[in-house]
Amino acid sequence: MIHPCVSAASTTDNDDNNTSPSLIDIHVDVEEFSPMPVPSLTQSSVDFDGAPNLSSFSLSQYSSIIAFPPSEINMTQPSNNNHHPRFRPTVVLAAITGFIISIIITTTLLGAFLLVINKKGKTNRNIPLECEIIISVSKDGRKSNFTTVTDAVKASPNYSQLRVCIHIGEGEYNEIVTIGHEKTNLVLIGEGIGKTTLSSNASNKYGSSAAATLRVIGGEFLAQDMTIRNGGLHNGVAVDSSGRASVFFRCKLQGAADVTLSIDGDLHFYRECHFYGKKNLVVGLARAFFQKCQFYLEKSHPQGKIVFFSQSSHISAYKFGFVFHLCEFYVLNKSETEVETAFIGSSLGNYTFYVIMESYLDPTVTGYFLGTPPNVTYYATFRNVGPGATKANVPQFVHVLGSVEAASHYSLRRFLLGDNWITKAVDYDLDIVE
Repeated sequence: MIHPCVSAASTTDNDDNNTSPSLIDIHVDVEEFSPMPVPSLTQSSVDFDGAPNLSSFSLSQYSSIIAFPPSEINMTQPSNNNHHPRFRPTVVLAAITGFIISIIITTTLLGAFLLVINKKGKTNRNIPLECEIIISVSKDGRKSNFTTVTDAVKASPNYSQLRVCIHIGEGEYNEIVTIGHEKTNLVLIGEGIGKTTLSSNASNKYGSSAAATLRVIGGEFLAQDMTIRNGGLHNGVAVDSSGRASVFFRCKLQGAADVTLSIDGDLHFYRECHFYGKKNLVVGLARAFFQKCQFYLEKSHPQGKIVFFSQSSHISAYKFGFVFHLCEFYVLNKSETEVETAFIGSSLGNYTFYVIMESYLDPTVTGYFLGTPPNVTYYATFRNVGPGATKANVPQFVHVLGSVEAASHYSLRRFLLGDNWITKAVDYDLDIVE
């Protein structure tokens, strides 16, 4: 029997002198685990002002004890203390009164503090990620539950209402990982960009569908602190994500083919991620928000024209599109004598939606749209900087937003309803500030 993982620090030796809550070891074979009858979130079009139904994403309503966990997973619960000292009524009344007053004061101060934060639009409270179920992976397997990410994903419970965290140790894991629709509330946590790497040469030279190193279908997914790479040259992508309410935080996505990230569906958030590829770093039909991300296009031909993003929408009724806030755009292997080297966006369908705000464009990023824009196109910019953002020939179809109020329509708070579903353990800026 493999030793179960107890906490987020399970990959290191515990100090015997440290106190900890009592442990309940539950060993049930994965095959005996019955999926919890919780429906998965379905994709739906959501208007900007319409809040999505994410009640099943909240964890506060559930107990910290799982009824039927899979094998190799431990749950922790506070120990019961049945000792109740006796107090005289007056002492008890005074204690209760003092406690209530302290709660009121604390709540008032905290509310004022949060109000200031919300006004600034910044959320960075250094709140640790709460994991109800913890699984560990390492290359040698000596201090972990599994040696592959695939096995850890398979061992995680299906349709989980509790957050399941898979901690992946340092090293390169050569495997193709799929997060199925039944794997909800799943988190992959690495040791950092360049330290924990998922890699493959997945490709599909005979078909049009992409082969991905990491494919995400399940909802409420989070990937953090890792590199995801695909070296395949034929329809190979680093990440193919179609799960609703998906977050990538401090990750590097690297592709060798024409597409690095393929996305589809509603509610995708990328924060402090690095994207590398030859063209079309992001392709798909999705409502996606990129914040403080860096995009690097590698130009393989001196006279070639390359594009950062392409949208494949054939539906104009849905308000899906890409918003970039506080991002940076660069072109590698560029020549100073070249003109119109890189374009921000293009279309693979009849509808496009691009908004770029407070971002940096290097000198080689001189074009806004590659090809002829479709009939239904919305393209807006706001307070961008850098040599690529100061070009005089701005196309007529590009809306230059002139105020914070106008740009706020496409903030993380309003465009993606970020304060409703993104975990507070992830940094994000909700608003556009003066």
